[in-house]
Amino acid sequence: MLYYNITFKLSRMKKTCTTLLILLILWVNAMARATPDTVFKLEKQPLMDTIPTGWKIHAGNNPRWAMPGLDDKRWTDFDPASNAVILNNKGDNFWLRLHLIIGDSLKTTDFAFMIEQNVASEIYLDGKLIKTYGTIAHQVNPYNPHGFPLPVKLSAGKHLIAVHFAACKYLLKYQDLGNSAYAFNLVINTQGNAEINYAETADTENQSMGHNLLLIGMFFILTITHLASYLYYRKQKAHLYYAFITFILLFATYTNFAVTNQHSALITFWLSTIATVGFIGFVFLPLTIYELFDYRNRVAIKVILTFSALTIPVIWINTTYAFRLLFYITPLVNATECLRVGIWALKHKKRGALFVVAGSFLFLSLLVVANLIPGNWGEALFVLSLISLPIGMTVFLAIRTAITYRSLEIKLVEVQELSHQNMQFQLEKQQMLAQQNTILEEQVIERTAELSQSLASLKATQTQLIQTEKMASLGELTAGIAHEIQNPLNFINNFSEVSRELLTELKDELSAGNTEDVLAIAGDLDQSLEKINTHGKRADSIVKGMLEHSKAGSGTKEATDINKLADEYLRLAYHGLRAKDKSFNAELITHFDESLPLVNIIPQDIGRVMLNLFNNAFYAVQQKQKKAGSVYKPAVEVSTSIENENILISVKDNGIGIPDAIKDKIMQPFFTTKPTGEGTGLGLSLTYDMVVKGHGGNIQVTSIEGEGSEFIIQLPIE
Repeated sequence: MLYYNITFKLSRMKKTCTTLLILLILWVNAMARATPDTVFKLEKQPLMDTIPTGWKIHAGNNPRWAMPGLDDKRWTDFDPASNAVILNNKGDNFWLRLHLIIGDSLKTTDFAFMIEQNVASEIYLDGKLIKTYGTIAHQVNPYNPHGFPLPVKLSAGKHLIAVHFAACKYLLKYQDLGNSAYAFNLVINTQGNAEINYAETADTENQSMGHNLLLIGMFFILTITHLASYLYYRKQKAHLYYAFITFILLFATYTNFAVTNQHSALITFWLSTIATVGFIGFVFLPLTIYELFDYRNRVAIKVILTFSALTIPVIWINTTYAFRLLFYITPLVNATECLRVGIWALKHKKRGALFVVAGSFLFLSLLVVANLIPGNWGEALFVLSLISLPIGMTVFLAIRTAITYRSLEIKLVEVQELSHQNMQFQLEKQQMLAQQNTILEEQVIERTAELSQSLASLKATQTQLIQTEKMASLGELTAGIAHEIQNPLNFINNFSEVSRELLTELKDELSAGNTEDVLAIAGDLDQSLEKINTHGKRADSIVKGMLEHSKAGSGTKEATDINKLADEYLRLAYHGLRAKDKSFNAELITHFDESLPLVNIIPQDIGRVMLNLFNNAFYAVQQKQKKAGSVYKPAVEVSTSIENENILISVKDNGIGIPDAIKDKIMQPFFTTKPTGEGTGLGLSLTYDMVVKGHGGNIQVTSIEGEGSEFIIQLPIE
């Protein structure tokens, strides 16, 4: 029983241990499966470049992380092939670590690293810096070596590859802009195989660059050709629009060529971005079709342009989607619109519509198939689609231009025939014109003789009118002078009568012998004769002064007192008008600047100018007085002043004014508003000539109809 119990217990313990052992094995196996192997083993001789796995990444900038002894188990796994955005919210400095084991079966220690990157990096092997690409310190300068082999020595056993890299944040965020570019990727191969593979890749890229150069040349020629066609004949806007299309393709192809061996990731990024955004310009493709077929309903192109513009902000959200939308969807949508308009043109029997429909359909088909077929065939079809569209459209435009030229040749022949007919007609017309010219010359001679006679008559009439105007002015001047000397003459006449009476009384007193009375009468007679002499001298002074200003003179400028001249002619004009109309009265207002210097003028000419302006002012207030009656108080204001080395003489009235319609005509010869017989229309014309031409001055006129006028004479101080 005891033996049985012991055996049973041993058997039970054995089963328990077995169970525990099985569970332990299962747990270890599960742990082994749950914890991936983070060490990359290279045990076979690689022919192709090998992408190592097991990378670990950590954000930061700590030089100790290059050391082999660091525990990096808690670092984040990193797979370069995923092309994922790398924790861009944690900064722009990172460390990568890869544990590498070189197997004993590999008989070489000569290996090479091939690196593709869009960052600046420092490559460490077993804690030692072996290579630096770009600049990390201060301003980051990314550099892409494009897989150029970096020779390294790797003996059999364990090794550590550590990479410190830094990048611009927008490159970390947008590094997948349509070109599958890695933030950082490293492949390993033996040095010999790596150099062979790099040379083969370089040959392939050189062939691609050659193809790109061919495309660049073709697109450049097409751009220049269409642009020149437009510049030669600017009404052909289709050539201008299509020049934009070929230029976009030229720039896109150049970008693809330029970035092939471009080591600056920044330049590559911006060139790719600009080329991608430039595909919005494919809207010029439908515009070309619109122009060719004179299609006016352009709602669709506005929708396409709006869609394309709204696609641009997607770059800041998801660059891959933005690239696909701009690089593939935009050309497809525009080509579809071309196909739609081509079908419309085909229905309306537009010339060349079938060609456009076929070309658009071929472009769409090749573009769709190119996106469906991967690899080199897809790329070849894509390039073929890009080539087919511009070449086809160029052929179409060339055919269209050739048809136009052919029609022009036909029209040219017609024009030549019409020109020949026109020449015959011109010959006949010239003969008729020669006859007509002979007749006209005879008529011209006759008319010229008549006109010469009429002109001589007009000149004589003009001379008479000018003389009449002068005589009228002289008459007014004479009337003023007569009125001015009337008072002294009255005194002379009165005192002469008194003197005669005193002489009679003197004779009587002498006969009577009254000596005292004789002496008294003699004293009175002496006083009377003295007054006669005084008033006679006054009359003589008036006549001499007036004649001095009214005589023709020699036309020589003299130093003249403007205030005195203006005052004398104002009184002459006023008294001259009163001599004609005793009922006329007006208020004379003068504001003479006593500081005026003497001015070199021709007194006779400026006197006539003032007399004419005064007469016009008195005439204006006289006409208004006749209409307004006694409530109206006529006034003429004369003022002088000096301003900017010029003498200003202002003649202002509150008369009838000058209508706006005739202000520009009042200085013209023979223009007058006075009734027939009252004016010749030469007064202001002569006034203008005397002031402007004779003295280098100016006359300004301001007037309000019904309120009055103001004439301002401006004379330079010489």
